[in-house]
Amino acid sequence: MPDSLGLEGIIVEKYYSAGKAGTKDTATGILPKNAVTYRIYVDMKPGYFLQAVYGVPGHQLLIKTTTTFFNDKAGGQKTGDQIDDKMINEHALALDSWVTLGLATKSHLGILKQDDKDASIIKRKELDKADGLIAGKSFTNIIGFGLDLNFFQDSTNTASVFSSDNGSWASLRGVAGSTADNRVLIAQLTTDGKLSFELNLQLFLPATGKIQQWVARNPIGAEKKLEGLIYRSN
Repeated sequence: MPDSLGLEGIIVEKYYSAGKAGTKDTATGILPKNAVTYRIYVDMKPGYFLQAVYGVPGHQLLIKTTTTFFNDKAGGQKTGDQIDDKMINEHALALDSWVTLGLATKSHLGILKQDDKDASIIKRKELDKADGLIAGKSFTNIIGFGLDLNFFQDSTNTASVFSSDNGSWASLRGVAGSTADNRVLIAQLTTDGKLSFELNLQLFLPATGKIQQWVARNPIGAEKKLEGLIYRSN
């Protein structure tokens, strides 16, 4: 029987660093110099599924940068499951900002680069040996409730804060990780600023039919708190 506390932690991976040169492309937007692409993973114990990343009154959902997030003009999408892997090497699509539940392209799941042992499909320095993509599908539709996910598709967006106290991105069936470590990718975010977030999660344990709600602050009732749900980059 899986442990009664299903959330092991949050992993923030520095997926890519643009360096001083950055990328300027008048057709698809500007990747700022010194931009960093972060990936956020939910690390669960075996048997658990992630159902939602959410905000409700008293438990704000917050993703913030001190500058702006990079959204690719040509192929960028709101959610990772809509990224066209056949276009992944065009412009800076591989570094687009989006949210997800597992999928990093239409046909690839996102995994930590350190766990990526197959060949890379991304022809870009830092990613040409391990691109954090593994062929596969989670067979789930990512549903946005009460959130304006256009925030992650508008390349002219200068807003620095994505937040809600009445919304979520979710999967009704839930999503498990693609490896035995049971880690689920929930976001890829590119910015030249300082990244911070506060997240709240709903987990589901099919073996018992029970739901767990994990919050960043001020748990009430059966809610559980994890300090790792609050993050600020150095």
